Amino acid sequence: MSTPTTTPSTKTIEITVSPEGATSIKTSGFTGSSCKDATRDLEKALGVSGRESLLPEYFQRASTGEQLQQGT
Repeated sequence: MSTPTTTPSTKTIEITVSPEGATSIKTSGFTGSSCKDATRDLEKALGVSGRESLLPEYFQRASTGEQLQQGT
């Protein structure tokens, strides 16, 4: 089986079910908390809860043109 090729803009949600029935969800291509928004309903439907590992993409801004302004 070949692995699909992905580009940086490709958003992927991978669901794994172990032989014991444990499930996990892994995302790629998302930035910020959009990964949580994309998997929220899946987590509820599958009953996935517990340990959460945030990847570096979670801490990236959703838009590269975004700027913070500080009030004076």
